[in-house]
Amino acid sequence: MRNKALKGMPYRDPESVTGPRRSSPALSRAVQAQLGLRLRQFYESLALGEQPVPDRFIEIINRLSEELPEKAQS
Repeated sequence: MRNKALKGMPYRDPESVTGPRRSSPALSRAVQAQLGLRLRQFYESLALGEQPVPDRFIEIINRLSEELPEKAQS
């Protein structure tokens, strides 16, 4: 069941995921679906400004931004 908070986001049915098959997934489909739902809710709340961006995310983005010009010149 979709959460109303995710109304504008596309929903991908975890049962329809294609790709290489493994003998058994590390996580069950139900756990994967629940994790996906919670991650989408978290990132949506960040995008809407309902929660502050964690300092760790800002640090990572800043480090990646600093490395970007160096790689572009290579």
